[in-house]
Amino acid sequence: MVSRNNISGLFKNAYQLVILVISMAGYVPKTATWTRTIIIALSLAFAIYLSNNQPLNADLAIPYFLLSELFYLGFIFIVLSEGGFRHWFIKKWSGEDKGYQVYETILGFLFLHNGISIGYIASSSPGYLFHFVNRDFLLVLVLLLFISGFTVKIFAAKAVTIEIYYWKDMFLGRKISDFVLSGPYKYFNNPMYGIGQLPGYAMAILYGSKYGLIAACFNQGLIFLFYFLVERKFIQRIYQTGE
Repeated sequence: MVSRNNISGLFKNAYQLVILVISMAGYVPKTATWTRTIIIALSLAFAIYLSNNQPLNADLAIPYFLLSELFYLGFIFIVLSEGGFRHWFIKKWSGEDKGYQVYETILGFLFLHNGISIGYIASSSPGYLFHFVNRDFLLVLVLLLFISGFTVKIFAAKAVTIEIYYWKDMFLGRKISDFVLSGPYKYFNNPMYGIGQLPGYAMAILYGSKYGLIAACFNQGLIFLFYFLVERKFIQRIYQTGE
């Protein structure tokens, strides 16, 4: 017989998982403000508009994706570099806490639009890229890619915490937790940037979209570029040498 404590524990774990997923998408409930809530609500309304009113407008999807990439990757490159604009955020908003909240709000907005733009560019430019593959097999492949990628990304974020997911340690320029080697990090060096990007490819395969496939590759390539040029240097300096 299942005890009340077990049921309560299951609900608690499910609730925490939902909060984690929402936070990963761009809206962190525990640090939410009315401004941030309105921004995310308007962004979701925009996504619904695209889906309902511009479902096949690749001429809109391509510049939207490119702009989202430019602002998202440009933002983290400019802000999180060793001498980056993170110092300006802290000075402008008179302290680390407020500066980080503003940074997190902007990054959450960019996270959300990055995800929307990748899905939209695939759905708005359907094609026959994989027409030679059996449709049933293709659907199974898409499902496996999406579930495996999404699951690995969720458990990787759970292992490092949502603060590290938003690069809070890099924003502050110091260690805020021990270096994580649990969860997916026991088996992969960089599960979020690697396997965690599979849902983007799944969307492209599902719609047979060459633009969707290019977008997924381009996005992952830029994320790894950020890792090798900026993040890895921070990890080596702060976590591995202990500066």
